[in-house]
Amino acid sequence: MSFPFHLNTQTKLGLLAFANVMVFFHLPFKGEVISVSFLLLTIFLNGSYKRGLAYTLIYLSCLALDYLLAHQDIGFLFQMVSFYAITFRRLLPIFMMGGFFMATTKVSTLIYTLRKWHLPEFVVIPLSVLFRFFPTLKSDYRHIREAMKLRGIAVNSFDMLKHPLQTLEYILVPLLMSASITAVDLSAASLTRGITNPGKHTTLANDHLQLFDYLILLAAVLITVGRSMI
Repeated sequence: MSFPFHLNTQTKLGLLAFANVMVFFHLPFKGEVISVSFLLLTIFLNGSYKRGLAYTLIYLSCLALDYLLAHQDIGFLFQMVSFYAITFRRLLPIFMMGGFFMATTKVSTLIYTLRKWHLPEFVVIPLSVLFRFFPTLKSDYRHIREAMKLRGIAVNSFDMLKHPLQTLEYILVPLLMSASITAVDLSAASLTRGITNPGKHTTLANDHLQLFDYLILLAAVLITVGRSMI
């Protein structure tokens, strides 16, 4: 093993399942902190320092808002802020692992892993196309914003909030049109590469579990099993 460690795709999928367990099975506060700290440590050990730091600051900000505003008779608006802070904090593990998985996983290794698990092609093909879709959508959004700034429309975020209807017109409409075209193009590209070929597929991906992966998965299982005792 060498630092930073690189997680196997199977390990990332396991951690994504672990994050879902955290969200849908209510944990006490101590268990939540331990679980989130474990996920953040895993992200840092994988070498995603900026992403890990951003998630840490977001989680600490939600904790601070919850601590400052909870059980305070300070008006409806602040109670709503506290409610959204708690809700986002509870959902943050899924966003953390979802973003981490999308940013650090190649489509080829994802397809290799899904086929290694002997999943049917009607599951593998849509997931592979969907996995390519979101980064492309993000790029399209960035290009739309650059074009708007060039024309002097909604130059900053405040302008977007100040004119919500204009924001919908100039961002959402072209983004939806671009998304529909992108979905067709990605599907055609996948078919051209022979993803639906019923024969045996070859791949250059060599994504095997290492000692670090086993340790991470073992820690996730222990935290999941011990959540009732925390």
